[in-house]
Amino acid sequence: MYRPGYGIRLRSSARTSKGRVRQNNEDSIHLWGDDGYVLAVVADGMGGAAAGEEASRIAVETIQEMMVNSRYRKPDDYSSVDSSDLAEKLETAVRQANLSILKRASHRPELKGMGTTLTMAFARRSEVVIAHVGDSRAYLVDGQDGSITQITSDHTFVQALVDAGHIKPEEARDHPMGNVLYRALGQSSEVDIDLVSDVYMQPGDRLVLCSDGLTLHVRTPEIATIAMSEQDPVIISSELIDLANLRGGKDNISVIVIVAEDASDYRLNETMTMAALDEFGDDDPTIPLPPPTGSLFKLSDNAYGEGRDMLEPLQ
Repeated sequence: MYRPGYGIRLRSSARTSKGRVRQNNEDSIHLWGDDGYVLAVVADGMGGAAAGEEASRIAVETIQEMMVNSRYRKPDDYSSVDSSDLAEKLETAVRQANLSILKRASHRPELKGMGTTLTMAFARRSEVVIAHVGDSRAYLVDGQDGSITQITSDHTFVQALVDAGHIKPEEARDHPMGNVLYRALGQSSEVDIDLVSDVYMQPGDRLVLCSDGLTLHVRTPEIATIAMSEQDPVIISSELIDLANLRGGKDNISVIVIVAEDASDYRLNETMTMAALDEFGDDDPTIPLPPPTGSLFKLSDNAYGEGRDMLEPLQ
């Protein structure tokens, strides 16, 4: 049985933007969580504007239906689920999402061939389980030294060339076939799913999920720098998207950020807040209230910001 590390509190934020070139947003994102448990999903649709948008939407809605139901109504209902069982649940949800996309395409010929990437993380305090198909990514940023690790492997033709030693990693970034996928949801009734269940977060760490609209413009070390520059995941996710848009925003951009904090620090802050409320009353606008928990978010496109000059645009 899973035993969570109660010394960690999770804070999370999600944001998506259509960018500065595309007319619609084919990305879909989903965030469901509370202080100790977070389910995050990033899906990047393909197959044309309407088809890509439909595929990613179906994937996210299917994941939501599979993971949030009569038995698991709150994120912490998963607290007693064994790690291997949780990984199996994520895998089952992704397989159902794949079948749902195929079923919709079979009934609507104009959507034939639509598909989507899908990168999903379920964080339970210190533990993270990831299911992944495609080239949306999950990164772990070390809160101690700021180093960044790409947890997922891109299912692209170019990454396969790198893995086989045919081209060097530095050649992959600008390769003309860089966005050609060899694995995605909606392409076949059988799909291989990467499952990663040996990821752990310590206080100060950041988990970043993103579509390739971010990595097109923002390099991996820069993601780490921005992730470590702020404590608030809302600011981190906004600054990452703003920078991608500042550098051209050629694709849709989606980012989910999960920050692991020392729970004792939060309890101390919460105690001080409650003491202040007792003294001044709960109508004092200067007193910050703790955020609500167990919230379910349906996220839509957000307009891009003007960006911040923390990093020079890539040439």
